[in-house]
Amino acid sequence: MTTTVLGAGYAGVMASNRLAGRGEEVVLVTPNPYFVERIRLHRVATGLRENARLDLGTVLNSAVEVIQDTATKIGDDKLQLASGENLPYDTLLYAVGSGASAQNGTYRIVSEHETERLRTALADAPDAPVTVVGAGLTGVELAGALREAGRAVKLISTAPDRRAIQAHLRFLAKQGVEIEVGRVDPAEIEGLVVDTTGFTVPSLAADSGLPVDEFGRLLVDEQLTVKGHPNILGAGDAVHLEAPAYLRAACATALPMGAHAADVITARREGQAGEAFRMGYVLQCTDLGSGRGRVQFLHPDDTERAIAIDGRAGGLVKETICRMTVRWLTQERDRAGRYSWPAGA
Repeated sequence: MTTTVLGAGYAGVMASNRLAGRGEEVVLVTPNPYFVERIRLHRVATGLRENARLDLGTVLNSAVEVIQDTATKIGDDKLQLASGENLPYDTLLYAVGSGASAQNGTYRIVSEHETERLRTALADAPDAPVTVVGAGLTGVELAGALREAGRAVKLISTAPDRRAIQAHLRFLAKQGVEIEVGRVDPAEIEGLVVDTTGFTVPSLAADSGLPVDEFGRLLVDEQLTVKGHPNILGAGDAVHLEAPAYLRAACATALPMGAHAADVITARREGQAGEAFRMGYVLQCTDLGSGRGRVQFLHPDDTERAIAIDGRAGGLVKETICRMTVRWLTQERDRAGRYSWPAGA
């Protein structure tokens, strides 16, 4: 029996390593021969880092068969690939991640392609001010990286409701970022505008007639399985799991989902029922630029604790966590089942 994994992001690589290390035959379908550290794309966009790529061989179990292609449609027992080939599968793990294309002349950094587009625009207009719309982690980290790179930056945000966001805005203001609170249509702003207010997912699940939510995310049950399709599971940003409701798109979510999906597949191979997916959060790390950062400690349900690490210490912890995401993948590559995650709320 073979498991086919769609996508070589955090969820897809984690699941592939866990399964291959247990002797499962795994086929990984990905358009690129490398792994992208998406949590570093804000620094790539501003020229502070050359790229966010790692060769797949450095993070992936060598027993995994890699097919460099893109799925265009999912059938009951096969994938249609962009190359024209039909790839049969026994079990499919949908882990295609998230991404977005340019909208209304704005820029985004949710994919490597969009990041390069912004990087080119910044290089072509070295003195142009930049407006970042949205004060989520992507917007805050990009604004900090732009200031570190010497750019004039305005960050537009709705009224911050979390302690961490308020702290982020105070720090960026001290670094020279112009902060504006209010709602705005990114398309109505002149100059270089980066929209970080949301993301989209590939339309593959919807195009294939699989159940999706209003954002096009694949709907899965508590065992990460698609209703009516017991041999299709999902993990990562492109998947929607109704419970627990506090889950958010992040590598901190994708890694446990990928590992759990592998556990469910293994359990079913052994004639057992897979367990329900549960996870909790511990902290949220933010890169604020120039070696500074903030680490906000969290309750398992993603609400904030009354403790955080700021400044250079926060920056060091943030960098350590970024490196650990890759290390967790390589540890799972070397010993299946080693990766674990915090219990749910």
